[in-house]
Amino acid sequence: MTSSLTGYILGPVYASLPKRWRYVEHHGSARFMARCAMLSGVAESIITLFVLRYWYMTFFNLIGSAYANVVMNSKDESPVTKIAPEFIGGAGFFVVAWNPITWLILYFFVEGILRLAAAVIAGQTYGILPLCAVDFIYGRAMRRCTDRELPLVPDEVLPGDATCDLKIATCRTHPDWKYPFTIRYERTFFQVIAAQFGKAGPRPYIYSLRRLPPGEIARGLREYHPDDVLRAIARVDSMG
Repeated sequence: MTSSLTGYILGPVYASLPKRWRYVEHHGSARFMARCAMLSGVAESIITLFVLRYWYMTFFNLIGSAYANVVMNSKDESPVTKIAPEFIGGAGFFVVAWNPITWLILYFFVEGILRLAAAVIAGQTYGILPLCAVDFIYGRAMRRCTDRELPLVPDEVLPGDATCDLKIATCRTHPDWKYPFTIRYERTFFQVIAAQFGKAGPRPYIYSLRRLPPGEIARGLREYHPDDVLRAIARVDSMG
């Protein structure tokens, strides 16, 4: 995807997706996606305001209709028919303010602002929460199924890219491989910075690592070998 008109039209849509979905489809560079995330955050907040206004008016119309029906069907001067419409409107405001649907709509408004701030300040792209939740649940289910189906094969060590120094593709998950978990591979210390679950293949789990920065504290240090998945992992006793 390039920074063309079409890219900026579709880009905000892709920016609202979970990270793994965007990575699989290669929808633009991280910088370009951050700009699209800005547009996506603004659009989410603006659309939410229109939805909130529609919900607000719809709710008050329902209250007004219900009140009118009570007045029309009442044959005497009951207390309910003496309630001023202004009071009905004021009470309705508090009712709609505490309605769970209102809070849900306001959440998406705040989420849009936070996604915009993350893109502007840190250049980060975050998807909307419902899709991320679906992706999380689907990923957990697929990992459990995949772990049971895939045969054990040695890991594949791959060269890094602009975001990391090394990548390790494996057939099994490593729950403890989370930042700042550190391994030693070929006499060099590497720190896990990201993990990704691929679509298919004998090694769907891909871990991104970087060289351990000077002064960085290592956690869970292990001597690593691509055959570790087939045998017990030897723990490093010292940094020497």
